[in-house]
Amino acid sequence: MSTAREAILEGVRKGRRVAQPSSYVLPGWSGDARALFLVKARASAAEVHEIATLEGAPAAIWAILNAANATPRLHIPADSPLNELPWQRAPGLTLSHEAPSGSDSAVSRADCGIAETGTLVFLSGARTPSSWHFLPGSEIVLLQRDAILPRLEDVFARLGQIMPATVNLVTGPSRTADIEQTIERGAHGPRDVHILVVG
Repeated sequence: MSTAREAILEGVRKGRRVAQPSSYVLPGWSGDARALFLVKARASAAEVHEIATLEGAPAAIWAILNAANATPRLHIPADSPLNELPWQRAPGLTLSHEAPSGSDSAVSRADCGIAETGTLVFLSGARTPSSWHFLPGSEIVLLQRDAILPRLEDVFARLGQIMPATVNLVTGPSRTADIEQTIERGAHGPRDVHILVVG
């Protein structure tokens, strides 16, 4: 005599189906992903700058802060590989390892860029805390040109089975129109986003 539990489990077993793999295939991409990324990122109100090498980043960042009359202090996570850049090329700039506030500037490095939307992709990790993308008033982001991919699906294809705890997608400065339908910047993150495309 079967119990109610066994009857339920038997019903579940009979109702199971083997999942079929998706037959959807992304259409080919024939455009220039790097050029499209620049257009889309600028359209999202991000400031986009192009630099030749990663070593040129400190001087470029120093110029950005000077042009904005910003405090000459830049926040970088203590374990970030960005600490190894030649910061001596930006005399007068102070580096801080404290978490930034809404009036501070911080620098980070994006893992990928998405050409279709001008979006930056940040993968969380021990040396790349996710919270730093929401704290500063101004975020300066380094992005390697060869890390710009056509679509979000291409990013996940590159990741494969190894997924980080968090994937942050950032498209331009933080904005909201919740208050009287007026666009306000900096509601949930940086008011300003500067992207340095390297290479």
